[in-house]
Amino acid sequence: MAAIKGTNAKILVDEFDLSCETATVQMTNAISEEDVTTLCSTAAEYTPILASMSINEDGYMSNTVTPGSFEKVLYDRMGVEGSYVAALFGTQDLDCPAYILDNTFGATMEIAAPALSVITLNGTWGQGKGGRRGKRVADATITATGNQTAVDFGLPAGINGGEAYLFVQAVTGTLTSASFVVQQCATVGGTYTTLGTFTVPAPGVGKYKITFAGAVNQFIRLNAASIGGATGIKVVCIVCIKGVTGS
Repeated sequence: MAAIKGTNAKILVDEFDLSCETATVQMTNAISEEDVTTLCSTAAEYTPILASMSINEDGYMSNTVTPGSFEKVLYDRMGVEGSYVAALFGTQDLDCPAYILDNTFGATMEIAAPALSVITLNGTWGQGKGGRRGKRVADATITATGNQTAVDFGLPAGINGGEAYLFVQAVTGTLTSASFVVQQCATVGGTYTTLGTFTVPAPGVGKYKITFAGAVNQFIRLNAASIGGATGIKVVCIVCIKGVTGS
């Protein structure tokens, strides 16, 4: 099987897609360990404790005045909680794995300007409320109501709920209020029921989160219930199911 190219990756920060200013994105997931050696131990013993996740991106300063530039997005979020950062890998597939930092902030920012090269910008996003692993279920500019393609989350299905994240990256036309529904079904062609609903008020661009509890079926899709007068809404949706995707 051919290896997946690094260009099949994305880095999203709230409503911004920073992929075209990023040369490398790196996700680190680490489990701390605690010494639990006792007087009865015959060797040192350790147990895993809390997990931590960080996302680092290295890139270039390709512009300094355009809203949504890497430099401005990172600087505005230094030490300021409340952002959602997602690193997606294998984006040639709709249902690629996506790693999300919830309620994160800019943790480090480093700019280098070598005289014989280009200005580089490196940044790290902090742990925030912790990391999630999910699958992408939608990445499209939606121009009409209706269903997006259902994604197979596999069996066994979830029993402990999860979260869904919606990144609204652009809106064309005049938006009043849009509505996007995360739906589930036991079979790909069956009758879908609601897991949760995103309400997107004007002006629309930004990041949104919903949580849901209980059982979660195998197939999940995003339904555009209303686009609220807009002519197009560009969205990315990621769903994390506890005990299934790793959320």
